[in-house]
Amino acid sequence: MGVIQRFERRLEGMVEGAFARAFKSELQPVEVASAVQREMDDRAAIVAQGRTLVPNDFVVDISQQDGQRLQVYADSLSQELANLAREYAKEQGYSFVGPVRVRFENTDDLATGMFRIRSGVIRGSTVEGGEIRSSPSNVPQGGGGAFGGHPRLLVTTAVEGADTTQRTYEINTPVTLLGRGTDCDLRLVDPGVSRHHAEIRVEGPEIVVVDLGSTNGSFVNGQPIRRVTLVDGSRVTMGRTTLVFRRDRE
Repeated sequence: MGVIQRFERRLEGMVEGAFARAFKSELQPVEVASAVQREMDDRAAIVAQGRTLVPNDFVVDISQQDGQRLQVYADSLSQELANLAREYAKEQGYSFVGPVRVRFENTDDLATGMFRIRSGVIRGSTVEGGEIRSSPSNVPQGGGGAFGGHPRLLVTTAVEGADTTQRTYEINTPVTLLGRGTDCDLRLVDPGVSRHHAEIRVEGPEIVVVDLGSTNGSFVNGQPIRRVTLVDGSRVTMGRTTLVFRRDRE
């Protein structure tokens, strides 16, 4: 089964078909998915032997009418399009330098059912040597304070021969991918962390951590987990990295 076919299969399960009904005669998600693939192909650049760099940040411009219909489903569709881009990159041997993000923006110069894609190469946040490095051009999906209670991670990495330091990473996207890979939202340069180690997911009022089948596992408060809801003060451990979840009372 190809990348597009898997994308269509996942769409079929969204909101018991309500998503498909909303777009049966207007904007077609599969056409957007195909356009994302073409954008990656068209902008692929060989930067070193065996490494081809492609965009990781995509903006899909759509009409105001489609934007209104899409509003309820935007986060889910954006996440599925990002998953498709990751799968396609793996299939084609492409590389990213930052997290894969797809977002929709409404515009007045497009008719219903029409769209265009803009893309860029934007570095993500990296935890290395006790520091969190973020690109000044990094523009996350959603703004700060998008979720109630100001959810965030206090990141501590054990660095041999150095004082332990703690840095704050704001949770401002519906899904935050954690791992050693360059396409992660929060990249952890830690030999004990898998390339795609775990995800922090915002599910309604709850925020959960899900292990993605990592080699060394994920732990919350010292206990191995596959999936668990985080509460203020939960300690998530991956490799030599500890993430303390914090959330203010609303």
